[in-house]
Amino acid sequence: MKAFKFSLETVLNLRSREEDVAKDSYAEAVAFYNRTLLSLEAGLGDLEILQDTLATKRQGTSSKDDQLIYLQAIRQQRSFCDTLTQRLVRADQLQKVRFNVWMEARQKTQILDKLKSRHKEHHNFEVARQEEKAVDDLISTRWVAARNGASLRVAEELATKIGVSGGSGAPWETEFTF
Repeated sequence: MKAFKFSLETVLNLRSREEDVAKDSYAEAVAFYNRTLLSLEAGLGDLEILQDTLATKRQGTSSKDDQLIYLQAIRQQRSFCDTLTQRLVRADQLQKVRFNVWMEARQKTQILDKLKSRHKEHHNFEVARQEEKAVDDLISTRWVAARNGASLRVAEELATKIGVSGGSGAPWETEFTF
């Protein structure tokens, strides 16, 4: 029997590469989301520090100009945090989209992997069946030869002539390629 060859191997390789690209793309989206989240948390922390500083300046003796500077800094920090919040929402949406693309690619690859394993199981079953048939034929040939008084060497030559054992292409000589 011929060596196992999966006819859709090139499609499987292509889909595996697509899955890898989709997985890498998803990983980049997750990294972008995490970086944006960390930036937002840092910005909110800075905003809180500015508000606390302004509150202490108002309780103490500070000039109006100092308080205006802190108010302006707070406005800028709020604007920055709003921008980061919008970016975080977009990053979350991007992350979800890329995850879905990755899962679709993974599903397509898994379908071909299952098909490949079924084909390989069928191939292995056929090889085992042919090996069993060859062994049965060899035993039958030897039994007939022994019954008729022929030597074991003659029985093996007869079996080789009819293709039961030995020679090229015997099932036990099959190499599995994938």
